[in-house]
Amino acid sequence: MIERQKKFCSLIREYRLGLFRVAKGILRNDTDAEDAVSETTCKAFANLDKLRNFESFKPWVMKILVNEAYTMANKRKRTEPLDDIAVEDNNSEAIESHELWDAVQHLSLEFRTVTILFYYEDISIKEISKILNLPQGTVNSRLNRSREKLRSILKSNGGRINE
Repeated sequence: MIERQKKFCSLIREYRLGLFRVAKGILRNDTDAEDAVSETTCKAFANLDKLRNFESFKPWVMKILVNEAYTMANKRKRTEPLDDIAVEDNNSEAIESHELWDAVQHLSLEFRTVTILFYYEDISIKEISKILNLPQGTVNSRLNRSREKLRSILKSNGGRINE
């Protein structure tokens, strides 16, 4: 069991930034995102015996995180105007394009979540559908609509999305 715990700790360290980024994309608040990542880590560790193999660790922990973040968002019912949300650049190496990240933050929650999971966390459509409990076609549709919305947002701001 000690080896599983060591592997767990190693993978949590590896995916911590990605977990934070997904949580922030949903919750739009650093403090809440940190809380969601911490709670996710605790819940995942407590349920480590339910993980069959570590090859599916990332989608498994991301699903726990998404559920936790949605639960927190629903409990707090926070609504912040998009104009008041500043994109913080504490991890500049993790955010490839500030303009694109800012545009992603302007997407509605359903589009923002699939976009971050797919493009920033490199999770497959199949895995995203499992994480969010959605059909793969719905994930595909949301990704397509998200790209259209991002093009529109960036075009109106004079930016471009590289095809």
